[in-house]
Amino acid sequence: MAERPPKYLATSQYTACPYAVFGGLRDTAPAVPVQVNGFRMWAVTQYAEVRRILADADACKDIVQHRKRVVPQSILRPDHSAKLAHRSRRSLLDRDGPDHRRLRAQLSGEFSTARVMRLKPAIERAATALLDRLPLGEPVDLVKAYARPLVTAVLADFLGLPDHEREGFSDWQMSMLTGNSVAEAEDGAHRLYELALRMIDEKKREPGDDLFTRLLRVHEADGGMDADELASTYVVLLIGGSEPASSIGTGLALLLDRPDAVSKLLATPDLFGAAVEEIVRYESPFKLLPPRFYEKPVDVNGVTIPAGEMIAVSPGAANRDPARFPDPDVFDIERETRGHLGFGHGAHRCLGAALGRLETEIALRELITRFPRTRLAVASEDLVWRPGSFMRRLDGLPAILG
Repeated sequence: MAERPPKYLATSQYTACPYAVFGGLRDTAPAVPVQVNGFRMWAVTQYAEVRRILADADACKDIVQHRKRVVPQSILRPDHSAKLAHRSRRSLLDRDGPDHRRLRAQLSGEFSTARVMRLKPAIERAATALLDRLPLGEPVDLVKAYARPLVTAVLADFLGLPDHEREGFSDWQMSMLTGNSVAEAEDGAHRLYELALRMIDEKKREPGDDLFTRLLRVHEADGGMDADELASTYVVLLIGGSEPASSIGTGLALLLDRPDAVSKLLATPDLFGAAVEEIVRYESPFKLLPPRFYEKPVDVNGVTIPAGEMIAVSPGAANRDPARFPDPDVFDIERETRGHLGFGHGAHRCLGAALGRLETEIALRELITRFPRTRLAVASEDLVWRPGSFMRRLDGLPAILG
């Protein structure tokens, strides 16, 4: 059992700015028990320890397989925990060892640099088409009118979603990950899983030149994904492929509040790539990563975490650790960001990082170069962030194009 009463994380302060909370945890101990979504988890916030755990092959993620031992010893508030179907959690995201390597190998070629770069013209066309429709001189929400529809269109084409299935999934993954209640999260997860099952049936009837069809063929081949793995993988692709909208929205918020950074980008467009890395470091999409656990007690820089206890490592905290990044709370697009953990690290490092980088860079460059005098329509401190313990997402971004 944890020695300290767990700190409740899901406060308004944590939602608005988690970094002060993380700083307090970091100053308290290398690992601190917290309450997250109804569970006791040990929050790890030091850069060196976060990176070490992410690279540690002994750190397990398959809580479904070990749920009878891990869940009872960690659950604090069952009413605060969303109930997700076990069969929907069998993708590479939730697996360990050989199963994780097998599933990742079946996907890795889809996200190679060469394949991702072939999407560049389509992303640029989609961005241009959206910008053509945005109003000038009046407030417009750049998350809802630009970032999310851009990423949704690119992802739907990549996956092979038919037109009649493109409306809902962006909202469902938002509800699942940053909903206002357990019921909303469960409903979003259920709808995504039902969409995955429909897509399996659809691709059997009408295969295409798309990722969902190619994964179905993997499923049907000897040694391929089983039925639960296939459906779970579809869900993970719908969720993970939507995530670049977060970095686009956050990146625009950071840049539009800093005219000097915009001027640097306009004068030196080669900096857009570096700006993306600093955005992901400064406002990491994941405040916390889904929990890991160890089969044996583990030492985290002098703190012993018992076997089977859930551990939530924090990229958001690690990327603001002054022991790794000087002046970490300063946003600087010319900073040396090498080693940031915004895309994770180790065996579970984000498979779609190259695509996320490309979408974010194109989205920022197209808007800023076309509308260089764009400004926020509200003060940056009045921007609203979505609730949730794990994800860092803006609810909206009111701006005036110019």
